[in-house]
Amino acid sequence: MSSLIIYEQPLNERVRAFLRIEHLFSEVDHFRTNRTVWDSHASVSSFIEIWSILDRSDIRGELLKELDKHIHSLSKLLDTPGVDRLQLDRTLQELTTHQHKMQLLPSKMGSGIRDNDLLNSVRQRTMINGGTCGFDIPAYHYWLNQPVSVKADCLSRWLAEINPIKQGIQLLLNLIRSSAFFENETAVAGFHQRSLDTQHPCQLLRIALPTESQVYPEVSGNKHRVNIRFLGYSESNRPKQIAYNLAFDISCCII
Repeated sequence: MSSLIIYEQPLNERVRAFLRIEHLFSEVDHFRTNRTVWDSHASVSSFIEIWSILDRSDIRGELLKELDKHIHSLSKLLDTPGVDRLQLDRTLQELTTHQHKMQLLPSKMGSGIRDNDLLNSVRQRTMINGGTCGFDIPAYHYWLNQPVSVKADCLSRWLAEINPIKQGIQLLLNLIRSSAFFENETAVAGFHQRSLDTQHPCQLLRIALPTESQVYPEVSGNKHRVNIRFLGYSESNRPKQIAYNLAFDISCCII
């Protein structure tokens, strides 16, 4: 069986922000467990990107709105015949627990991070190409060369302040992704158009293609419809829409 690449296209700004933060948390988690100076630097860089997003956006407020929306919509299903009541109760309990955690967080998160001189220095220098070189921030160069256990402890403390955000985003994105099954479609001459239900807006479009297909999707659209063009991959030439019919799997996540 071929392995698949899943391409995800957010269809609103809230999900777009959640996907970006999830991506950065994944980078932090990957690099923080490795041992080299470059792994430590990569984990700090991704952490600072998360911090920058949280500092300029009300992600806590957006999470609370999304949690409240899902709790309200799923609660309506409690008396629906045929619903898996046990699974629904479990999901509602998870959502309510995370909603409570979000409510306990301060509106302006990360005060301990904001007051950290080392992180502030690194954050300021990331605006300059190569600005985190050893001679630019000697204190950071010192930190990067400390034992793995010391750096891991620092990262754990820094992440603890924003960990509820990570957990809330993971819960919501897992719920959104699992809300719809993949179905098979065909792009005629590399093009597919899909109408959307404006009463039940699609939040996330997911497209699955075999890894060896040498094709990737380009998605555009609005609340009424989406257009998907499948382009042939080329490292050096301008990508072109394929001219043949292509079977692919698509999932439109509405919850």
